[in-house]
Amino acid sequence: MGKKQSSEGEKYDIAKAMVKSEKLYEELMSDSVKALNSDEWDEDSMDITSEYVITARCTPGTTLAKKEAGGALASASDWIPVAQICIIRPVSSEELDNNGMHSSVGASVSYYRREINYAATLAAPTLKSVPRNVIEYGAEPVDSFVKYVYEDVIEGKAVETFVDGDGTGEKVGMTKSKAREILGIEAGCQDASLIKQAYKKQSMALHPDRFVGSDKTKEEIDETTNQFGLVKMAYEALNSGVRNGEVDEKGVSKSSWYESLGGKSRTEFEGPIELLSVEKAGALCNKAFKSAVVGLDPELTMSFVVRNQAAARK
Repeated sequence: MGKKQSSEGEKYDIAKAMVKSEKLYEELMSDSVKALNSDEWDEDSMDITSEYVITARCTPGTTLAKKEAGGALASASDWIPVAQICIIRPVSSEELDNNGMHSSVGASVSYYRREINYAATLAAPTLKSVPRNVIEYGAEPVDSFVKYVYEDVIEGKAVETFVDGDGTGEKVGMTKSKAREILGIEAGCQDASLIKQAYKKQSMALHPDRFVGSDKTKEEIDETTNQFGLVKMAYEALNSGVRNGEVDEKGVSKSSWYESLGGKSRTEFEGPIELLSVEKAGALCNKAFKSAVVGLDPELTMSFVVRNQAAARK
């Protein structure tokens, strides 16, 4: 991977750089597959290949001139997926940042920030109105994104889990509509306070401790315990993707709908990433590992842009 250099007065050709990165991405992934299929495959010495979805948003509290803003601030008021990064690093490289994500991710995002921003504006042209210096970035492993974001938001799949939590009970597909029905709240309700009230009311009524020493049969206690488990599942399901409406002293939302997706089970999203200078990031990228970036399907990015715009109108 060559360093990003240009002669004095020469403008950096971002479109050309993006094409180069996309080609490199294909090469890195192809090399990774070949290494895995090789007869000389060695788990202790082979490189680790990781893919991450990169998200972007306006820094909370950002104010733009009216002619610049348009609908851009609303479009990027919460995280939107805009790109994907592939990183190949030695298995012996174990340096992690404070949040547990490998430091190569922050370096790669820093190094490719111009390409990432370019991919974002191609997918969502309204973002062209947002200066690069007010955009911040997040990252998440692809498998986590697919499980907790894509399948929930795009495909709308129900979360399947076990009522008793130990993997031996009844398996239940918990959709958000079913969760609202279990908690006894109106269809489409996204008010965090109402959801919490309904959860507290039912969990107190069904808590197993209330029936210790009671005249209920074992079968009745087991049924109540299962109902209690369903109430907990319903609350977890509805906590995914709910804005609590809290704002700070500047009127900036303290909650992120995007970050809340997946509830407590989703732990691998990191943002905002502390960016390095392009020079420092480039030195790391060229020495310690290989990486490349590609854009995402514009329809995917725009689905989150539209959601942000709709939320801003409420």
